[in-house]
Amino acid sequence: MMKLSRTKIVAYLGMIALLASMIMGLLGYSNSNKHIVEIKNKLLYRQIENNINLTIKYLINSYGNLTQGDGTLLDSEGQSIEGRYGMVDSILEDLGDESTIFVKENNDFRRISTNIRSNNNERVIGTYLGKDHAAYNTVMQGEVYIGEAEILGEGYYTAYQPIKDKNNNVIGLLFVGTPTEELDNLIEVQDDRMNAIDTAIIIFRGISLGSLIILVGSSASENRLRKEQDPL
Repeated sequence: MMKLSRTKIVAYLGMIALLASMIMGLLGYSNSNKHIVEIKNKLLYRQIENNINLTIKYLINSYGNLTQGDGTLLDSEGQSIEGRYGMVDSILEDLGDESTIFVKENNDFRRISTNIRSNNNERVIGTYLGKDHAAYNTVMQGEVYIGEAEILGEGYYTAYQPIKDKNNNVIGLLFVGTPTEELDNLIEVQDDRMNAIDTAIIIFRGISLGSLIILVGSSASENRLRKEQDPL
């Protein structure tokens, strides 16, 4: 009788240990995945924050202090910068980033200079940021937006820096962004590998747990049978 009780105790402890390990394994995978994404976002944030600061210097060196006039942005000599691409092309060449200059138009922002090209290799100018854009509310308040955004259906990590006049009014936007597709694909591949490993471990633990449950059930049945055969 004592031997049977010890077997049941060991079996119960084994089930508890397996259940705990399955739960910890799932939590560990979730935390590991979250940690990878956090590292990605921190690295991208630092990169884009540095690049938007450099791009501001490019803007000042190329055009001086900008003002708003004639429905567009004017350089320090009063000339329109619309359709001038030297600065944004330098950003692409030197930093490898997409870059755009917007002019504030009513309650939206219109692209007037960019190195972003459509599928037919034309520069994406004349289009608007849009009020539903992730950066819209932040930049309308005169603050820089740094974070993820979608451009032409592609994922980017971006910075939108408000351009202000001497009275601190927002008259435009300066944008830089770097595509995240390649990095996201690497993370997805790693996730798939980790998921496959964790699935195999969970299946193995599940089989072990099932075996222990059967063992406990068998032990309980044998115990009842012995009591029935030998009630004394």
